[in-house]
Amino acid sequence: MRLLIVFLLALNSFWLKSQTYSYRTITNNQMMVKGKVGKYPITLYMEYQGFCEYEREYTGWYKYDSSTQSIPIQVYFSTYPENEEFIIYAKYDGDFQLEIDEDYSCHPVNYDEKFYGDSDDGIFNNMSWNKKGSSQVWEVTFEEDVASKFWDLGEYDTYLTVDDDLVLDFGTMGFEYVYEVHIEGFKEVHDITHMLITVIEPSKPGGNGRGMCGAGDEIYLLYLRLDKQNKLLFSDSEKIQSCYEHMEESPVMYDTQFPERGFKRVK
Repeated sequence: MRLLIVFLLALNSFWLKSQTYSYRTITNNQMMVKGKVGKYPITLYMEYQGFCEYEREYTGWYKYDSSTQSIPIQVYFSTYPENEEFIIYAKYDGDFQLEIDEDYSCHPVNYDEKFYGDSDDGIFNNMSWNKKGSSQVWEVTFEEDVASKFWDLGEYDTYLTVDDDLVLDFGTMGFEYVYEVHIEGFKEVHDITHMLITVIEPSKPGGNGRGMCGAGDEIYLLYLRLDKQNKLLFSDSEKIQSCYEHMEESPVMYDTQFPERGFKRVK
């Protein structure tokens, strides 16, 4: 019996030490909304794809609720939409041909229908629908705040994980744009897990390579303490690399072999 207890304690200790810390990014890329074209109810589905030059690219479909056929759609829209027209292009066969003009604006040159409105009125507000080659124009309305859902597309949350379980949202510590995480070292001391982590954020979120530091990174060192249930007990952070600020020397000192010591600020 004593040997069994010793074995179970050793097994439990091994399991604690063998926990795997990593990270996971969860992206919000899709939305589905209800609305009307004229008096006809529709369902619209949209998915964020990334960038075309400096504009965000979205694909998807819409369908009349009385029909079983969906119509492919495509959208290109700038994250800086001052005085820009907001257009949803629709093409029955989905074979859109893309054109990029001298201002790096992307748009299909072939389409069968379009939903359109002015971003000055707020996207998805005061929209109209028109079939190419027709003078008939119908009002488009939606049942909910579609603009908020649209702007959330492409947003993401990055979490610290333990054995694939979500443990900590880096956004709660002010790092909303973390896209890469490195576990530098961790150790359990008196039932407390001490961790040294580096996290990487874009210097200019949404910059897509545009402007100063549009493709740069900001790197931070984090020191965390977690309890036995992997709940956060303490956190500290310091920027150690920046696109905007030249750093000849690291502003901190630390030893990944002894994460329980945290880090020491040099200045």
